[in-house]
Amino acid sequence: MAGNIAFIFNWVPTVERRGVYSECTTRRTIAAVEEALCLGGYETLPINLQSRKQLEQCFRKGPPDFAFVIAEGFLDSPATLYDGTGAALVRKTLAEMGIPSSHSPAEAMELCRHKELTYQVLSRTGVSIPWYRSLPTPSIARDFVSENDKYPLFLKPAGGGNSVGIDTSSVVETPRGLARRMEELYDLLGSIGLVAEEYLPGREYTVGVIGNGKPVVLPPVAFSQNLVRSTEVKKAESRNEIALEIIPPENPQYLRLRDLAVKAYKSLGCADVVRIDIKAGASGQLHVIDVNGTPSLGRAGSLARMTAAVNMDYIGFINLVLYYGLQRSGLGGKLSEPVAAADEKLTILRKQDHVA
Repeated sequence: MAGNIAFIFNWVPTVERRGVYSECTTRRTIAAVEEALCLGGYETLPINLQSRKQLEQCFRKGPPDFAFVIAEGFLDSPATLYDGTGAALVRKTLAEMGIPSSHSPAEAMELCRHKELTYQVLSRTGVSIPWYRSLPTPSIARDFVSENDKYPLFLKPAGGGNSVGIDTSSVVETPRGLARRMEELYDLLGSIGLVAEEYLPGREYTVGVIGNGKPVVLPPVAFSQNLVRSTEVKKAESRNEIALEIIPPENPQYLRLRDLAVKAYKSLGCADVVRIDIKAGASGQLHVIDVNGTPSLGRAGSLARMTAAVNMDYIGFINLVLYYGLQRSGLGGKLSEPVAAADEKLTILRKQDHVA
């Protein structure tokens, strides 16, 4: 049974946590997760992930039993934090060292962190997505400007998450606006791939899916209408400066969101926990717009709000995610009091699945 856990994350000082480093976590979240794991009975080795060589040095005296990974990439290669490669690369590196890890496997992370790949898989499996075009290079993107006649569009980086490269300017209504926004993204992130998709004017939701085999969908969070969820908007939400709504299991919208989220989760081969962003079109039809394989585990984050909605405490939530990863990896895991209590809080949601 595993007892020695490497806790792997990316951290930079607050003044640097913007732009390409927006994906890095905060000291507050690091401390909260580490405390939760310790209270769950695990000995943790915290690692602010810089490079593969650093991991080799950290594990020189022996590898941990398991790695709880929220790192998005390697800090010595900042592009891995936002270009879609990092989350998968970290897991591949750990696997080469014989160390199993939490959250979705590398193959699923590869799909989730490249939005055009996410859309390709979801489209093939019948999951509703917006109309989109993949723009892998600047030359293809600039050709698209002259060829496209569909507006308004939403333009976003093809890789990464945490709203890097997303703000009010992401909604473009003219060829000139589209070209300008492309150049802004290239200036910010380099010659990255982009995705242009139809702008969906309806309400946005984020849906937490937790567990393996028969995953459970937590009560989704509904956001204020007509707000582009930039990094600054998300920070304001976490400070309770923008009102959010929890969709309870008895609401018919919960069932629609649940079914779409579970189908996306299984289509992409996700595991342990993910957060799926869903947005409504003009007619109310729901579309998956993003799948985040390493969602924020902060106490003020969306997942923590969802677990609180079923009276699951934070310590139990973190240890439950770890437990699912350990079970999936064949390491057993401790069915401790926090884990058992957290799992019990999901009973009402499992009953809702049975009724449906």
